[in-house]
Amino acid sequence: MRLRLEEAVTVAATKLSGKKPLPQELRRRYLQRALVFWAFVHDARIHEWQKLARKATWRELKWEWPALGITAQAQDAASNLGFVPSELFAHPEVIAREPSLFNYYRMLACLPEKGLAQMMKGTKDRSVAAKCFLLNQMIGELLQTTTALTGERIANTLFAEAGSEWQGSWVNRIGQSAAQSLEALLISYIEQNKLGAKSLASKSKKQRSFVLKKGTVITFGSEPDVEFRGADGSLTCVIEIKGSADSAGAQTRLGETKKSFAKAKKENRHCATIFMPSVTTPAVEKQLKSEGEVDHVFNLLNVTSDSRERKRFLNELFHHILREDRNR
Repeated sequence: MRLRLEEAVTVAATKLSGKKPLPQELRRRYLQRALVFWAFVHDARIHEWQKLARKATWRELKWEWPALGITAQAQDAASNLGFVPSELFAHPEVIAREPSLFNYYRMLACLPEKGLAQMMKGTKDRSVAAKCFLLNQMIGELLQTTTALTGERIANTLFAEAGSEWQGSWVNRIGQSAAQSLEALLISYIEQNKLGAKSLASKSKKQRSFVLKKGTVITFGSEPDVEFRGADGSLTCVIEIKGSADSAGAQTRLGETKKSFAKAKKENRHCATIFMPSVTTPAVEKQLKSEGEVDHVFNLLNVTSDSRERKRFLNELFHHILREDRNR
């Protein structure tokens, strides 16, 4: 199924045409988004999880209700609705038998992985039992607010939470793709112009660093997406990439960029800052004219699709800012 979907997206993207890169890019991205969602729905184990949670053999589990974070009111609510305990409440032994069911209970509580991690961060006990306790507390409180919960509604709740998480995965993919595109562009320019790109040992799996012939160290990571430091370690330039092509969040993305650039300027007020959004709005463009933290703005889609804009960006970065031009 996934292969057929990918082929369909490729064919459709090929047929769609336009003179401006943004409409083309939006069409391509939304087709890819649909592909991701269709594939996720196809692979989802939600109904399988429901069957596993209902297994009669688990009715004989020993339920230490208070120790599991389940109040008497929550027990009564589950019983009145006709559910066996394991359909609604997380039990460490159940998770031990079927680890994938942890996501069933987490999503039933509508708690994202990041949210759960943040809530557990301040606790010393981060065991499965402790996580089950937290989930049961949340599920118990939710149970007491409804009088009409059914198996179908549980499935709908799980799909709703899953959809939210799939959207988050899609947004992350966009950011990663944009960062990878720029990294490939910069590395290609460095190699073609014989500027040197010796790989350095990275301090983190999320970072990749290279040193050029004149000592400039380029680090690809996050916050900022790309940073350049001179041979003496001073911060020379930072680049923030905003890959989303959705104009609705343009203002928010600029705000995030300004925070990153303010931090860079605090370290070195002469540090050059380059903002590379995929899309801007008239309001954002007007604001950019008076922003002291943003020195240069290049449209990411134009840089990756237009040779003249790409040349202008690379010349500004390597020739004027970094002064790493091979002829110097």
